Amino acid sequence: MNILGLELNFDFFEAEQMEVYERENQRVAEDIKEPAQYEGKSTADAFRIQCRIIDRFFDNVFGEGTAKKLFKGKANLRDHMEAFGIVAQGATEARGELEAIKDKYSPNRAERRQTERNNRQVQKQGSRNYHHNAAGYKGQGKNRNH
Repeated sequence: MNILGLELNFDFFEAEQMEVYERENQRVAEDIKEPAQYEGKSTADAFRIQCRIIDRFFDNVFGEGTAKKLFKGKANLRDHMEAFGIVAQGATEARGELEAIKDKYSPNRAERRQTERNNRQVQKQGSRNYHHNAAGYKGQGKNRNH
């Protein structure tokens, strides 16, 4: 995965790597929200705190020194958030890919798809328009005088 011009290897399908990612992702979410660390701090200091939290995430997930390579020692919150977002997007895409694989190889896939078709047909048949159209209804009732 390419993050801010640096190619980082990560496999969201490998259990050990995913375990580290989930743990560190949760830690970022908790640490960023901790209000006490921001009390009495300037906006610049708050940026530094948040950048350090994300630096720790990258070092723990991708290996020590990754944050330094990525951010070159700078505390640019936009860059840090962008980099973190790229990793989060990779996790989201991996989840989607996993769901597609599970659906593709699920033993009851054909049965499930047929059930979905049947449900759509039942919904369609239950609609007022279906009954009128199926009966040849063209807006003229039986008892209307023409």
